[in-house]
Parts: sequence; structure tokens; C-alpha cells
Amino acid sequence: MARHVKAAFAEKESITVAVLNSWIYKYGLPVFQIGRRTYIDDEEFQAWLVEHKKVISRTPPARSTQIALPRQCRNRGGGILSKLHPVR
Repeated sequence: MARHVKAAFAEKESITVAVLNSWIYKYGLPVFQIGRRTYIDDEEFQAWLVEHKKVISRTPPARSTQIALPRQCRNRGGGILSKLHPVR
């Protein structure tokens, strides 16, 4: 069970201490404190990393090609807006 203080852990993972602090305070990276020192356990970090893993795909999601008209533009006399059909 390897434990590291924040500065040593940040150097080991090639991140800044500010990024490490955001992981701790925003995203709940598990740490424990003894006195003023904050320690991070390698095993707990790996488990946390698996939980917070995000897969980004190369293909963007399909978008709708239909245009939804605002309520104010529907059923108004002639003009160009009368040529458009509202989405049902």
C-alpha cells in the first residue's frame, strides 16, 4: 500500500497540485489526513480513476435536421414563415 503526500503524488502523476486539489474537492478523490499532511493511496486512486473514466467517441452524435418554430411564428398569415411546417 503506497501512500504519497500531495506534492509527491502530483509529481508522480505529472499533474499540478492545483489539478490534484480540484480532483479532491470537486470530484471526490479519496484522501486521508494525519496532522497537516494529506496522503493519497495508490490503490484508492486507481479505483477512483476507474469510476471517473470517460470514453470520448470520435463520431459526434446525430443531430435532428428538423426546425422547430417558436409559437409566435406559427399560423401567421403569408410570408416566408408560412412556407415552413412546424415539427409535430
